[in-house]
Amino acid sequence: MSILREPKERKLLVAVILAFLSLVIIELQLPLLPVLSDTFMGQILCSDGTKNISTGLLIGLISAYIFYILIDYLPRKRRDKKTIELLDSLISSILDAYVRCRIFGHETAISHVDKSTLNESWLNDQKTILKNNNSKFLPLKFAMQTAYTRIEDFRHTLPLAVSLSPEHALQWLIIIDKIRLMAESYGEEVNIPREVQHLVDLDIEDNPIRLYKSTLNLRFLEIVEQADAWLKLTQSATNKSIRPR
Repeated sequence: MSILREPKERKLLVAVILAFLSLVIIELQLPLLPVLSDTFMGQILCSDGTKNISTGLLIGLISAYIFYILIDYLPRKRRDKKTIELLDSLISSILDAYVRCRIFGHETAISHVDKSTLNESWLNDQKTILKNNNSKFLPLKFAMQTAYTRIEDFRHTLPLAVSLSPEHALQWLIIIDKIRLMAESYGEEVNIPREVQHLVDLDIEDNPIRLYKSTLNLRFLEIVEQADAWLKLTQSATNKSIRPR
């Protein structure tokens, strides 16, 4: 249960369990310790007023916790899960355009992007390829086009990241910055003569877009690195749950 992985929720649960055990002890009316018999403290503990007040307070505490779980905790967890799924889809839209390499990939609806690319194994493989500058030009171009069309979506969803935690908001700001840097390359592409089109993926001096491709390669590498950081953050938040608000 996620509730057991959160320090705050664990403390609340322990407090409620202790309250329940105390309520049981009070209702059982166990005999006093001999040392308290015929003492002023013993008379207070055995009085009906003390019993009624204690019982009422403990029942109120337990009831409040149950309402907290049903009204606040569970709906918040469902809301946070859907928020992360939406933000994951936005990041995946860039990765999906790179992987599927389609001319109109940037027009793919956010609900139809392939989110399987947002996994640690694939991201690590791509980081190795990109760091060695072994990427292909067309996938980079389509990822750049998607970054250009999605940049405003990333900016407008910042409040959603803020609603999760300050850590999520900071990471989302970094991602926005990396998406913006790649989107700025839109429209800078140089003309490629037909006779040298076969050189566009090679890291050689004769490649007419060598510098441009290297820039796209670097920008996409930064996006992949930050997508990996986002994935680790959300997985960590899921394991120990998102910071309670």
